[in-house]
Amino acid sequence: MSGTGHTAAPAACFGAIHLDLIAHAREPIHRETSTPSTMRGMPGGVATNVARGLAKLGVPVALSGALGDDGDGAALRSFLGREQLNLYGVRTLPLPTGRYVALHDPDGSLAAAVADTDITESLDASLARDLSPAARAAGLWFIEANLPQTVLEALAQASGSRLLAADAVSNAKAARIRPILPRLDILFVNRGEAARLTGLSSDAPQEELGSALRALGPGAVVITAGAKPLFWSKGEAHGFLSPPPAMVHDVTGAGDALMAGTLAGIARNLPLSESLEKGLAAAAMTLAVTGAVAAGLSWAALEALPSASAPR
Repeated sequence: MSGTGHTAAPAACFGAIHLDLIAHAREPIHRETSTPSTMRGMPGGVATNVARGLAKLGVPVALSGALGDDGDGAALRSFLGREQLNLYGVRTLPLPTGRYVALHDPDGSLAAAVADTDITESLDASLARDLSPAARAAGLWFIEANLPQTVLEALAQASGSRLLAADAVSNAKAARIRPILPRLDILFVNRGEAARLTGLSSDAPQEELGSALRALGPGAVVITAGAKPLFWSKGEAHGFLSPPPAMVHDVTGAGDALMAGTLAGIARNLPLSESLEKGLAAAAMTLAVTGAVAAGLSWAALEALPSASAPR
């Protein structure tokens, strides 16, 4: 993969494309009653969020996944096309477009969320065979565990010599990643997902979780812990990075922004630690807004922000 400085090598993202419905409650959310709130609809899905972030960060990006043959699907295709995403790998299927509903308390924390991912679950290994020209040309692929395990395995096999990054998505879906761990160049997980993959407790030290994950085969691992320092490990090098201070409006998409910023750095041939600093800055920008992609996100904006630091 080539690309230095401000020139970014192209990337391709494979996975979920949703309509996100994001609610901000005006008072704490309780079960079995309604809560006054504001709601907004916007594109979502892990692969979609990462692709949108990459596009804003100056990385040419192709998106592959599925939309329904319905109004939501048409609206999302139009919106994403205007954001300069290459959508030739996005299929239209006779199923409802995926939806994700997030309920946030007034402090921005996530009270609950539900997702309809049937359309993404319906994808098969042909996603790895019927590649768009842009996906074939990309030297960096990002895949995520909203995809069925058979599709993840097919994409890992098809990736060849490309740099392959993956996100475990959730505790429930992390196991889908396990068979392809030896093929991954970078694995993104949180503590719970790391525990699910390794069999260790989620309370285990991040260094221990990281060592156990590396033993399963990935070239590098990144273990996030919310507002606490993340841990990274690659080769003989490892370390912690503290997220910069952030105003929290809502937490939706912060992890996806971290991955987008990190991959944008890697697409520019930055070392993993420096790329993660850009990812943490992108996550901080996202925390301050509604949704997964900050309107002001750009590579220049990330370069202007203070770098993340090792915890003291």
